[in-house]
Amino acid sequence: MKNTKFKTLYPQSFPQKLPLKSIALFVLLFIIGAITPFPKIAKQPQVPLVFDTTEHYARFVPTLASFALPLIKRDPIGLIQIIHVSIATTIATHSFKWGLNNVVIFSRRLGERPNGSSKNMPSGHSSMIACALAFLVRRYSWVWLIFLPLAFLTMGARIYYNAHTIGALIAGFSVGVLCVLFLTSPYQNQKKDF
Repeated sequence: MKNTKFKTLYPQSFPQKLPLKSIALFVLLFIIGAITPFPKIAKQPQVPLVFDTTEHYARFVPTLASFALPLIKRDPIGLIQIIHVSIATTIATHSFKWGLNNVVIFSRRLGERPNGSSKNMPSGHSSMIACALAFLVRRYSWVWLIFLPLAFLTMGARIYYNAHTIGALIAGFSVGVLCVLFLTSPYQNQKKDF
């Protein structure tokens, strides 16, 4: 019986209509992040405590909330959607990292990190926190924008750690939000048992 329930819930987990204007906006934001030659920021001698704490601990809070909230609300479709979004964001981010690594735009290799290593574009940290944040906002409520400062702190930490360019952070944020826009629908408050 559980198997049949999953078979009926799974098709319902895909959005009935897509927010095309929002998708266009974040595609444009991705392109801006990818092609704009933002200045490189020099490695900082010391990372502020707020960025260090965010990098190692606080950035996981939206991700935990995005998995906990569907369980708390007993929302199986939301749980299926966050799993889809997380997998899609990971695949999209790493596909772009490998695909754009050797692309040169305006005499700048997109894959070059400020510290000289590879696979800069887009930022995985930025895309994952964006997917968690955007999922909470799109699925449940605008109130979850309270985590937006954590997204900015995560991006700031990546700059302080000399790990990403500003463009890679913008592109990563866009990838996370785009995956949510394609795979998440707003929550309909209907009583459903797991």
